[in-house]
Amino acid sequence: MTDPRINLLSTEHAAPTEEPGPSSRLAIWGVPVVALCIALLAIGFVSLHGDMVNITSRESRLWAIVAILSAFAFVVVAHLVLFATGTYAFAGRLFRREAGDTVKPQKPLKRDARLQRMAEELRVAHGWFWRKRLRWLLVNGTDERVEQVAPGLKQTGVLHVDETILVHAAPDGIEAAKWLGQIRQLRGRYPVDALVHVARAGDADMDLPRRLSMLATSLGWAAPVTFLHPVAAHGQQPERFDAVGAFMPGELRGQAQTAAARVPELLGELERRTADAGVRQAGEPQWMTWLMDVSKYIGDHCERIAEGVRGLAASNWLRAPLAGVMFAPVFPGPTVVPVPVVDGGDTPASAEAPLAQTMTVTRVQPAALLPVWREIAASSPGYRGRRTGFYWRNALAVLALVCVVAWTVALMISGLGNHALIRESGTTAAAALAATPGTPQALRTQLALQQQIETLEYRRQHGAPWYLRAGLSRNDDLLDALWQPYRTVALRNLRQPVVQALEGQLGQLSQVRADEQQSHDAQQLAYNRLKAYLMLATPARTDAPFLKSQLLAVWPAPAGMRPGEWLDTSQQLAGFWSDHLKAHPEWRISASMPLVTQMRSTLVNQIGLSASDDVLYQRILDEARGKYADISLATLLAGADAHGLFTTTQTVPGIFTRAAWEGVIEKAIDDAAKDQHVEGDWVLTGEQPAARISATAVEGAVDAARTALDAKHDADDLRERLRTRYFTDYTAAWATMLNSFQLIPATSFSGVIDQLTRLTDAQTSPLLAVMKSVQYQGEAGRPSQALTDTLVRKAQGLLGGGDSDATQAPVVNPLDRSFGPLLALMGDANPAAGGNKAGGNTANAAAFNGVSLSRVLTADTTVRLKLQQIQSSPDAQSMARSLAQAVFQGKLSDLTQAHDDAALTAASLGAQWAGFGQTMFVQPLDAAWQAVLQPAAASLNDAWRAAVYSPFQAAFASRYPFAPTGSDASFAEFGRYVRPDTGLINRFVEVELSGVLKRQGDQWVPNELAPQSLQFDPKFLALLRLIGPLGARLYAQGEAGYHFEIMPQPTPDVTRTELTVDGQQIVYFNQREIWTPLVWPGNGLAGHASLTWQSLDAGTRIASDATGDWAFLRLLANAQVKPLDDSRFELVWNGTTASADAKAASAGDATLPLRYLLRVQAGAGPLDLLRLRGFQMPERIFVTGRAGVISGLPSLPPLPPEMQP
Repeated sequence: MTDPRINLLSTEHAAPTEEPGPSSRLAIWGVPVVALCIALLAIGFVSLHGDMVNITSRESRLWAIVAILSAFAFVVVAHLVLFATGTYAFAGRLFRREAGDTVKPQKPLKRDARLQRMAEELRVAHGWFWRKRLRWLLVNGTDERVEQVAPGLKQTGVLHVDETILVHAAPDGIEAAKWLGQIRQLRGRYPVDALVHVARAGDADMDLPRRLSMLATSLGWAAPVTFLHPVAAHGQQPERFDAVGAFMPGELRGQAQTAAARVPELLGELERRTADAGVRQAGEPQWMTWLMDVSKYIGDHCERIAEGVRGLAASNWLRAPLAGVMFAPVFPGPTVVPVPVVDGGDTPASAEAPLAQTMTVTRVQPAALLPVWREIAASSPGYRGRRTGFYWRNALAVLALVCVVAWTVALMISGLGNHALIRESGTTAAAALAATPGTPQALRTQLALQQQIETLEYRRQHGAPWYLRAGLSRNDDLLDALWQPYRTVALRNLRQPVVQALEGQLGQLSQVRADEQQSHDAQQLAYNRLKAYLMLATPARTDAPFLKSQLLAVWPAPAGMRPGEWLDTSQQLAGFWSDHLKAHPEWRISASMPLVTQMRSTLVNQIGLSASDDVLYQRILDEARGKYADISLATLLAGADAHGLFTTTQTVPGIFTRAAWEGVIEKAIDDAAKDQHVEGDWVLTGEQPAARISATAVEGAVDAARTALDAKHDADDLRERLRTRYFTDYTAAWATMLNSFQLIPATSFSGVIDQLTRLTDAQTSPLLAVMKSVQYQGEAGRPSQALTDTLVRKAQGLLGGGDSDATQAPVVNPLDRSFGPLLALMGDANPAAGGNKAGGNTANAAAFNGVSLSRVLTADTTVRLKLQQIQSSPDAQSMARSLAQAVFQGKLSDLTQAHDDAALTAASLGAQWAGFGQTMFVQPLDAAWQAVLQPAAASLNDAWRAAVYSPFQAAFASRYPFAPTGSDASFAEFGRYVRPDTGLINRFVEVELSGVLKRQGDQWVPNELAPQSLQFDPKFLALLRLIGPLGARLYAQGEAGYHFEIMPQPTPDVTRTELTVDGQQIVYFNQREIWTPLVWPGNGLAGHASLTWQSLDAGTRIASDATGDWAFLRLLANAQVKPLDDSRFELVWNGTTASADAKAASAGDATLPLRYLLRVQAGAGPLDLLRLRGFQMPERIFVTGRAGVISGLPSLPPLPPEMQP
């Protein structure tokens, strides 16, 4: 026995008597965990981004990882040493002493005082492993039963009995869940070793399985369950008691129900043994009858005990194994009563702390119960409990084990994979080295070696595959090792034959005579060969794509290799060599300098000045740049006001203006043509990439080349090339600016009129100002029109005779072709001086088409006057209505004619000036269209709602098939809307929208030739696409009706099917299938559709049944439709029923597929009407907004006579 008194301090007032050190788990494991995280991050950084800290080689990374792990181990060991020696606690006390804090902190206990006291006792008695030294038994049951077997446990909560700790499941003074949670926190992984349920056979408890499950959930651990039955005993008490009970056999520990079935047998045997032993002890003089009392109890309640065990075993709540059944003799004796007393020894040192109330309970346990607790505790290790809920330690252990296994497997896979890779690479390199040079086999083995290197290079850049990593990858080392055999193989298989071929060709090309002019292709070929040869000699200048093409052009194919294979192999080998030559300068060749010098001299003689045009042109522009201001919109307007009309942020560089041409550019081009220079490159001049070849800078062969070039090139040819290039860029610069013009849209009807007024004003029109500026700039490069030149030409004509004009050579103006359409709008019909026929033809093209700027301004003025007339008219509504109707109905009007003229003018400018033409000519009239048509479109939307939308919604919104309701829509009423000839929708479109829509087959589509200022509502266009074909097929013969055929198909286990459609029946009883013609809708008097069927073991069942005009459509909606071809569809209904008997039928009978084939004449027949399910009539025709709405316009345009009320 232990101390007969136990003090139970209340949790609220208890305080530790000495200062606690950093003994919590966080203090112990916090520093190692943080150090581990930092070490892992450091290792990951070194492995992945070591080059950022100059750790690049594999050896340096390994040393860095070893240093990190060593530092981690040192930190952990130092932390544990400091913690074990109490350095942390000493440092804390010293810090508080220095800070002047001498009062010991009062901290609340982490758990109940009873558990805390017990834990401290066990820690002192048993050391660090106190949790595992003794068995902890959780005692559960009613207070009366628990008091019989463990007196005082209800009050104390925990008792140290012999070598066993008894814990009450719900002691006094604390909530059961909190108590169990503290036990779980105290014991850790195994909170209790066994659960002892105390009860008698007569205590019926149907809720026991659920309560045991709740205990297991609260503890996170389902301990083995032992039933303890207290048995009232009489007579003398022996000095020594034996435990009485039965435990489940070892082979049945994991089989609860099987073990429970053995309970009667075990109890019967126990009854006999206790009876025999009881008889031997019941004689005089002891009269110890307690074993006989236990035997009688077992015999009387054996069935009840077994039934209770079986019930618990069969319950789904049971989570732990059943350990056994024990019986404890309970002798009459005094009852233990808790008595509150004051324990002066535990008074806190602080005067401010309240006195701690303690509860002293006598805990002398009956001697008869000690063997029972000892036996239960001894047998508990033989029965394994079960973890409930999530336990992070188990998960962490499993995760660690999985990681170790995965890492081991990864190491094995990586080792085997890298070994195979190394062996394969060695074999490939050996085969490439052993192959005879210049043979097909040599090229094949070189390609294999190259592909191996490419694979290793890719892995170096993007990482090796996962199965080759795990710290064993030798990718980089293997790649470095393969470069040497590749160099040996590539030099003899690729470089040697290519260099021989290049030197042979260069030798032939250098023998060309100086006076023999080669073609441009021949010159370029020679230049390319020399360039490729020099690249092989100077890898730093390698251009991989160019070098690859040259290698393929000169590399001779080996004998015996198929052309297709050679083409593929040579492409790969040459491309790889070219891509890597710059990175491997040791692959260079020793170029023959006499050959290079002779070839350079030949090329300089042959190429001429064509290569120098770019340099001369750029020099001319650079000299003129900055001398002339850029042309902006304000410059073009020349004082006119374009605010609120159009804008642009683009400018024309000053070098592309007429002033720059006449002031600098023209003279600079003439000077460049007279004083020519050759700008060479590194191919022709050696190592200096930008060396200039001139008489003052280059000697020897280049001087001779300069003389030959001056003799062979005419200055006029160079001048013409430079002029052509300049005026091409000139035109592009002006096209970029003019096409960037953007019209500023007007926000009101009066704003549109104001824009047209300003555009057409003869004095202040910004359009005229822009066109005049463009005309001036477009005349750059024309011959001078000075008076003296005119007089000289007339005098030459008088002296030379009347045919002087005919003999004069035509002058071609450089900008006539590009600026001609713009100049023609300004009336420049003959821009060329001196009879320029080509320029005249180009400029007259626009005039021949009848377009001019004056015609555009006239059209704009007409539209402006019309809009002003509408605005000032007392009957603006009527005028706007007539204009809108003329557009919508396709009639010719002033607006239409003006818009066509503007579009024709914009189109005459061509694609080069398309943006400018649209902005300046078309978009102002589009704004006028928008101002007039937007309000009319809104009014037409109102007319649509009044004539079609609202009546349709009133008639069909809540009827099938337009809504999922039980009431059907009227076919006759539906036909009034969708008939192709007299339907309201078609009549409305024909009368009101024939100008913007056109009939295309059975449906209406937008007219591409109509104005595009209005946007149709996509829902309205979808309506036209739906209603047109549907109405045409539904009313193909005048009345509503689809003509189609149906043929039933056999189904296993189905003996008869009957399909009825508006009185037309198709009965099928597995005879030969035939097509049966049907017409739907019928006469409208018998709207009914049904499908019935019979199976082998049941009578007639209804698969579907509906009435009404749309009954057949409801039947089709329930079917699964599968198109077979253009005219046949498969319909499948599931043979389900709606009756109560059918619901109770088997699943197989309730889902039999009933198949029919539907053959239609056009489209999908009646299946087309399924598209009407959920159909909503669009509410509008056009998408309209608030901009451009004219105040006072009529709300509705006139309706057709048949639609008027």
